Amino acid sequence: MGLTGLELRYRRSQLGLSQAKMAELCSIPQHLLSAFELQKLELPQFQMEAVTAAISDYGKVSSLVKRSKRYREQKYVKVERLPERVSRSSRTHGNPEYRQVLHDLAQLHASPKGGKLSALSLFSGCGGFSLGFSAGGFEVKGYLEIDQDLRAIYSKNFPSSRFIGADITQVKTETLAQLHRELGPIDVVIGGPPCQGFSLSGKRQVDDPRNTLFKHYLRVVEVMQPKLAVMENVRLLTSMLNDSGSPVKLDIINEFDKHGYEVRLFEINAKDYGVPQHRERVLFSAIRKGLHIRPSAPRPTHGKSDDLFSAQRPFRTFGDACSDLPYLESGEASDDPLHVAVRHPEHVINWLWDVSEGCSAHENAEPSQRPPSGYNTTYKRQVWSEPASTVQTTFGMISGCRNVHPIATRSLTIREAARIQSFPDTYKFTGNLGTIRKGIGNAVPPLLALEIAKYAKQVIESCKNTMPPD
Repeated sequence: MGLTGLELRYRRSQLGLSQAKMAELCSIPQHLLSAFELQKLELPQFQMEAVTAAISDYGKVSSLVKRSKRYREQKYVKVERLPERVSRSSRTHGNPEYRQVLHDLAQLHASPKGGKLSALSLFSGCGGFSLGFSAGGFEVKGYLEIDQDLRAIYSKNFPSSRFIGADITQVKTETLAQLHRELGPIDVVIGGPPCQGFSLSGKRQVDDPRNTLFKHYLRVVEVMQPKLAVMENVRLLTSMLNDSGSPVKLDIINEFDKHGYEVRLFEINAKDYGVPQHRERVLFSAIRKGLHIRPSAPRPTHGKSDDLFSAQRPFRTFGDACSDLPYLESGEASDDPLHVAVRHPEHVINWLWDVSEGCSAHENAEPSQRPPSGYNTTYKRQVWSEPASTVQTTFGMISGCRNVHPIATRSLTIREAARIQSFPDTYKFTGNLGTIRKGIGNAVPPLLALEIAKYAKQVIESCKNTMPPD
């Protein structure tokens, strides 16, 4: 039997090999080694043999460990603002409409109306999910978030929402019951436990507290008894297996069923709901049994513009989200403190200067103009006239996955990422830049959340005559 991922990580650590050097030693892409060590995939037999042979070759291992780290002098220069590039970034026809949509979203959140439905937010982050539900007619009565800095952002934007606790595993059931009595009926529970929290069975790192997060999510549902529970997560969840080899998604469905909820899983993409971003996610829609309604998901509102018979509006694009923002090159700033470009070294600017939209510096014809490491998804430009690529927490790193501006030669600014995620400009972001980037990159896009909230409201309205008293 070959090495497991955990054993490889241990052996590599003992030998003093970085993951990058291990990848070089056995000629296996680093992202595959990383996934193997994290137990997200199994390597084929020939790669396992290469790994075993590599760590047994002590001569090569010793040589690699002793090799000094490659260093390139970081030289910075002012980047030329070419008129033709500035003109290419001119305002798109869809930009005014999109900005109005974000303005309306902010107004709906800022002007609460009486008779609202109620929601409870778990794993709240900086508040993207809650913002959509607030704009959709829900009072978010309480929230839970473990990151203190993200809580600060959340509380700035939801000052009336009650802080339930930081660590969901430490909130006692008795406390939740008392909270339920004080807050009154809760119509919907929303949230997305980190994907590490879905190891529901088996013996893999059973002491890891993250493995219980989903069960604690259901513990809150059990106490609050909402009509609906809506859980959003990464699409990777659909292919995850538990230690018995069964799909984790079936574990989740079974657990909801045990707690008295009928649930269905939906694979969705944020661009189908007016978000100017390709962002694939999985949505678990759960409805309390006895309400006689089958769980479903909101219907897409946007689609391909070449379908003449579709009632859907065209996908929104990177340009629709950002084309009104001042054009910035590397190291430049605007009057908006969140629209400031990271300063990049001269050699990186040279790699990317002539790279076309949708292409990577790794595709440059001249080998000397290609980055020495990475993949074709890194050092890659986005496309102005298409939905943006998925905003991740690392969007400020030009070496990250599809983080290069379509036209300027730099990574994305915080304001651009917030627009692409559909946060209004009036949303209050506090703390250091790393905190803000993390909050934005991990958030449920508010416009997607708004469509989910509209669906939830329809479900609740339709079952008023059949639901038992709370």
